[in-house]
This record gives sequence, structure tokens and C-alpha cells, in this order.
Amino acid sequence: MTLTFVSAFFAGLFSFLSPCVLPLVPTYLLYLGGERGRPLFNALFFVGGFGLVFLLLGLPFTLLGNLLAEHKSLLGQVGGVVMILFGAYMFNLFGLKSLFSRGVGLRYQGDTARPWGAFALGVVLALGWTPCIGPILGGILTLTTVEGRGAELLLIYILGLAVPFLLVALFADRAVALIRRTGHLTKWVERGAGAFLMLVGVLLLSGYYTQLNGFFLKITPSWLLERL
Repeated sequence: MTLTFVSAFFAGLFSFLSPCVLPLVPTYLLYLGGERGRPLFNALFFVGGFGLVFLLLGLPFTLLGNLLAEHKSLLGQVGGVVMILFGAYMFNLFGLKSLFSRGVGLRYQGDTARPWGAFALGVVLALGWTPCIGPILGGILTLTTVEGRGAELLLIYILGLAVPFLLVALFADRAVALIRRTGHLTKWVERGAGAFLMLVGVLLLSGYYTQLNGFFLKITPSWLLERL
């Protein structure tokens, strides 16, 4: 498993635990399943909706990375600076949040208790979750440009975001109660995500990211590498 894939998965997990996603998960589940039953089936379509949006967002960044493949070293340095700035945003350093604090006010009025309505809700929320998960997603898109592996990285990112959501849908009663008790901790998760982005940025800028990636490749079993 490469360091880039690990970073992408944790980025997805941080997105799920962010202040604009985790506290609202009980509400999403209510929309997806109504008052009765477990909304796992509709949650799959919901995940498909936001997953499709993120994959489409990654296409131009993948193309850009492929076009600039000959300048990968420079791309890594520029990407490192961008990642550090995204991390600084998460910490609100230099008042960055006050400069970029407007989200996209999108709403979906369809029947979200039906599969295609759940899919549409996922699409709409993916477009409206910025700027809260914007820096984390932006970090993954930056890595996509540097590595030139858009589809793989974004699928791992989506997996990191989707797996905990589906687990919450599967164990709705217990999970929702836990989320409501721990929702106040999301500000610390946001800072952890900021530190994570800045760390990756420093590694990219210094060139150590490539070395660590090589180390991860060496310790990854060959059977797993063949499937990545």
C-alpha cells in the first residue's frame, strides 16, 4: 500500500468526521430512511451520488498531472505549498477562513426515501459541502495532480468517506446516539486534518514524500500490489 493511498483514505475519514458532515449524519439518515427501518440501501445510492461528483472533479486534475509528468519534481514542490496552505486554512491561520468562508447553499426537495432521490441528495450535498471539506478534498486533488493517478486516489478517498457512513447506516440506532454525544469533538478533528495536510505538504516540499512512498512499497505484500 503506497503512502498516497493511505493519505487518501485518511483524508476521506477526516472529511466524514468534519464539522459540516458528522453532526448532520443523523439528519441525512432520517432523509434517506424516514422514521422506520434502516436506511442502508438508500445510503448506498447516496454514497454513489457524492462519489460520482468527486470522481468527475478529479478528471481535469488527472489530465493536468499527466500533461506535466516531465516536471514531477516541480509539481511536488508546488503541491507541497498548496497542501500547507490548505492546512493553514483548517487552522484559520492568517485569517484565511474569513476570506473563503462562503459555502454553496444547495438544497434538494425530492423524495430522498427512494433510491434515485438518495442518489440526487448525494450529488447535491457533494456540491454544497465546501468550504468545510474543500481543503481536504483540495489536498487529494493536489496529490492527484502530483501523482497523475486520479481515479485510484479519488476512489480511495471516497472509500474513506463512505465506509463510516455506511457503518452508521447499518447500525443506525447505536451510531446516531454516539454521534450526538461526540459531535462537539469535530473541531479537534478539523485541526487534526489541518495538521495532516500540512505534514503531507512539508513532505512533498522537502522531497521526503517520494522516499516514504518507496518505503511503503517495499513493505507492501506483492499480492496486494498486484491488486492496486
